[in-house]
Amino acid sequence: MQNLISGGVIHGNVYMGQALNFPPPAEADEPDVSMGAQLPRHYVNNAKLFAAMDTVHAQCRAEHVPTRLLLCGLPGLGTTAAADQWVVTRKDELPEKHLRASLGSGFTDVTAILERWLDQLRAPKDDRPSGAAALSAYFRARTANLPVLVFIDGAATEAQVRPLLPGSADSVVLITSRARLSGLVGALDVAQFALDPLDEADSDDLLARVARLGEQSRAARLPLVRACAGIPLALRIIAAQLVSLGAEALTELVAQLSDRGSLLEALDVPDDISLPRMLDAMYRSLDADGARAYRLLGLHPTLLLDADAIRALLGTAGAVGTAGSLGRTVNALLMANLLDRRAQGFYLMNGVVHEHAWSIAARPEHTEEREAALDRILTHYTAIAESGEARRSGRWRHDPAGAYRRLAEVPGTDVVERHRDSLVAAVETASRTGRHDLAWRICQGLWTHCLQGGHHADWIKALTFGVASAAEVTDPLALARMHYEFGFALLDRYDTDEDDPRQAREHLDAALIIARGEETEGHRRTVSSALEALGLLSLREGAAGDALDLLDRALTALDGIDHRRGRALLGYHRGRVLTALGRHEDAERELREAGARFAGFGDQYNVARSLTRLAEDRVAASLPADALTLFTEALDAMPAEGRSYQRAGILRQRGDLSRDLGERASAVADWTAALALYDETGSPLAAEVEARLSAGSDGSLVNGSSADGE
Repeated sequence: MQNLISGGVIHGNVYMGQALNFPPPAEADEPDVSMGAQLPRHYVNNAKLFAAMDTVHAQCRAEHVPTRLLLCGLPGLGTTAAADQWVVTRKDELPEKHLRASLGSGFTDVTAILERWLDQLRAPKDDRPSGAAALSAYFRARTANLPVLVFIDGAATEAQVRPLLPGSADSVVLITSRARLSGLVGALDVAQFALDPLDEADSDDLLARVARLGEQSRAARLPLVRACAGIPLALRIIAAQLVSLGAEALTELVAQLSDRGSLLEALDVPDDISLPRMLDAMYRSLDADGARAYRLLGLHPTLLLDADAIRALLGTAGAVGTAGSLGRTVNALLMANLLDRRAQGFYLMNGVVHEHAWSIAARPEHTEEREAALDRILTHYTAIAESGEARRSGRWRHDPAGAYRRLAEVPGTDVVERHRDSLVAAVETASRTGRHDLAWRICQGLWTHCLQGGHHADWIKALTFGVASAAEVTDPLALARMHYEFGFALLDRYDTDEDDPRQAREHLDAALIIARGEETEGHRRTVSSALEALGLLSLREGAAGDALDLLDRALTALDGIDHRRGRALLGYHRGRVLTALGRHEDAERELREAGARFAGFGDQYNVARSLTRLAEDRVAASLPADALTLFTEALDAMPAEGRSYQRAGILRQRGDLSRDLGERASAVADWTAALALYDETGSPLAAEVEARLSAGSDGSLVNGSSADGE
């Protein structure tokens, strides 16, 4: 068999083999928020279901194959609660590492889920491929030696599930769905379990225990038990009403649920199971403050929200208090099981409940209240995005509202990662509700977080709405910036299967056309940024001459503008292009000047990058001794904190150069240090370094080949 790679210009790493096994990554610092659910105090039935699941799990472990279980059932039956119950009560028999995706909450982008999971697995951004298929394969390879429990909650189709399956034979995959996903059963050997409604005895038991009712009320509560049709959510809602209103409210509640005549007739609605009717009854029973809190929480962009978001929705954002003192109205929703406490100060609304609350808030009589609440919550998320962006980067932003000028005087905090789902959803909500200024501002505030973290799916989703909203405002520069940011995000992802290069060029060209319409500083900065990005795109496409021309034009666009960081970055990029063109003296001059500029404003990371690029240029110029010195300077300059992956890359390249110079002892020392750092980050490049360490005395590899890359 012969393996050949030929044609074109290859940037980055090339991996060839029948199987890739990555070392287990380090544990994440924080658990997944969604895994912190508090199980209900009273849980009945499903003993037979859990026993059957245990049997399948035991058989799979004995056969050394993945355990894949599907729990399906109608809304309100508690498939998620049943899965949580099984996981918690079997924790000693299940993998310790948990990954979870809640598809039913609207977070259905498979690429975004995989990026989130790879964040939890500490997968370096630079190692990750582009595109859903490649990212899925990377995820399977990364978990090949790592047993994980993958919880896919609320799946609607087989296509959502397939890319999320891990690679370890010791993994456990737990799927919940409203549908019977028969394709998974046949093709992927998933064991399917249907969750049935509770029988009358268990329904009565649950209602009585949660509502703290005695035996004497059994006959009186029977109509309520039957009305709930075995749906645990409905039973808990009714029980909560009985707790708050007292057992004497039994007759009143029965009447409320019987106003259409026959109670059983009212329940006989396919795909409904009377939950809306029960939620209507619950809503009517709330006092004025509780009803207002309920419908306003339905306006939140996602199901998961924290105490500050609740305060923003209710208009009490400035109130003193903690997450545990949100007021009796919110506590009433918690008591009524309409809101659940989650880990790390978050609260979760059931999807059906959230939809019902939103439908009430959308009524004409609540228009003024609804619009004010939407203004508050979207302004809240705009502040979070802009505060995080200001904290992370000193880059120039279009700032017509003066937010970044204020933040420069009073620095804010960076909690973007904690709220990323809500921020992305907030961009869409702001755009769809006509709050276009807020939509593009939130989008702009996601730039640095998404760029540094490689969160392309979330970034591009937000930018889709950001561009659409910017087109609706009377601010051409806002539209130019959104087109530029969209083009840069596509350039950074560079997924040819998704046609990223062509789309990136279209957005960057659109940014240029708009920005050239005026001669303000902001417009000229945007012209420069768009030309810079087009230059990087040309370099990536192998057109170094075109890239240099575009970067020169980008520099000219900054004439007369105080933009030290922009000039330093352009010099750095010009150095890369000049190396590609074989103009090594010019490349050295550009990269040294760029490094000096970065040093002038304390950017040690980019100082180290400039030195690394210069060392690579010296290698290309056949000046290995100079390159060796520069790699050492780059290593000394690179910050140690949070830069293990970058330091490992420098050590690997310096080791390769020492090998080529015949200094194998030095090479082995560098490779050994690089291997430790790659193992720390869980990088697949560890395998390449191990291959180097296993090479013969002449420096050739015993097995395989060495592929150097960035």
